[in-house]
Order: sequence, then structure tokens, then C-alpha cells
Amino acid sequence: MDAVMAFYSASFLGDMYEVVAHVSNRYPAANLYAIGWSLGANILVRYLGRESHSCLLSGAVSLCNPFNLVIADEDFHKGFNNVYDRALANSLRKIFKKHALLFEDMEGEFNISLVANAKTVREFDDGLTRVSFGFKSVDDYYSNSSSSDSITNVCTPLLCIQFSVDVDFWSAANDPIAPSRGIPRKDIEENSNCMLILTPKGGHLGWVAGPEAPRGCPWTDPHVMDFLEHLEHGKSASAACTSDQETMNSSVTDKFQHLDV
Repeated sequence: MDAVMAFYSASFLGDMYEVVAHVSNRYPAANLYAIGWSLGANILVRYLGRESHSCLLSGAVSLCNPFNLVIADEDFHKGFNNVYDRALANSLRKIFKKHALLFEDMEGEFNISLVANAKTVREFDDGLTRVSFGFKSVDDYYSNSSSSDSITNVCTPLLCIQFSVDVDFWSAANDPIAPSRGIPRKDIEENSNCMLILTPKGGHLGWVAGPEAPRGCPWTDPHVMDFLEHLEHGKSASAACTSDQETMNSSVTDKFQHLDV
């Protein structure tokens, strides 16, 4: 991949396209599958929606996807979530300071002082991320980088696993990164290519399976593999939206609807 003068972005799909194309060219006869965690899941779902009928993937899994970044940003400043916000901002500052000199003479609206002293992820994104990727404001960046609007266009079998409890949205019992109120439940329910598993425990990617789990793997691992293996064994080479595809996706949904969480 080419090196670029930009930080990580929840909106950038370039790496996704390059990796999928590379693997597809190297293994042209293989069915390709992808798994995304957290903001990586957001990027994956945006890719699935963008490619829609033309997607080269045969299946995908989204884990703890924030989906709606506007809502995620709002909730990140509530209650105990401030602890995570400041910790993540601190980590981003440390990475930035290693490369700060590279940005000093760059044109644009970069606010180096704001980035170097950012106390929140929002401040960091406002000073650097949204400028790097051409957004007018940090709110414009969050709004146009969300994957919640992509679900309706997904034509690839997609399993979404989220932590969700019926509590106040800023409660410590909620996922601090991917709040449950941001999940596009109606769109997922109405898209026969998608299915959603909600767990009452887990936090953000914290699905602990217990001492009996092999090598301490999370609770999600065997279920994710079961889903992908089911697709691999039962689907055709095409990932387009056809009646056969919808029938297969329905069988996958039936298989998982009684999953004990």
C-alpha cells in the first residue's frame, strides 16, 4: 500500500479495496470473507453497502460496530465514558507527536496545537482527521462516515453482533464505543441479507467465554466461524442478490435465531 500523509479515518475505504482486490487476484477461485471489529466493522459495512451487488466478498461479520458515529460521539462524552474518551485521545496524541513535524508545513486547516493537546477524540478529529480527509467539520466527518445508512444496500450475507441492554445510554453497562441506540435495527431486520445478534453482556468487544474456552478465545469466535463455515459450505460462487442467495441467507438466519446468548 502507498504511504499517505493522513491519519486513520472511519470513512476511508482505500485500504479495504486494495486488500480485497489483492487477495481476490491471488486466489481467484476462493470465496472471500471479512470480519471487522469496532471502527473496522464500520469501514467493512460501508464497503459492503458501497459495493452492494458488485461486492467481491461472499460473507462478512461486524462486531461492536458503532454504526452511527454522530450518536457514538454524543455518548462518548457522557458519564464514565469520559474515561475512555480521554484515554483514547491520549493514545492518539502520542502517535501524532511522533510524526508532528510532517504536518507543520502542510496546507489546509490543520490545527496542530489542538491536536497536540487534544483532551477528547472529537478535538483530535476536528484538528486533524476531518481535515486530512476533506470534511468541512467534525460533525460532517461523523455524519458522512457512519455505516448505519449502508445497511439497506448490503447484498452480502452479513452477521452483526452487538452488546445491547435496556439502560440509560451513558450507563457504564452500555458499550462506550458502540452505544445500542445507534444500531440500525429496523434496516437490519428489513434486509434479508443481514442478521443481528444482541447480547446482554460484553461491553466493547468483551465477550469472555469463560475458563473452559480454548486458549481463552472470546465467546464470539466459534459462532463467527460457524456462520462463515455455513456460508462456505452452502453458497454459490456469486455474492449477488438473487433469489437463491436470499433463500440461503434465510437458512442462515433460521440456523442462528435460537442461539443461546
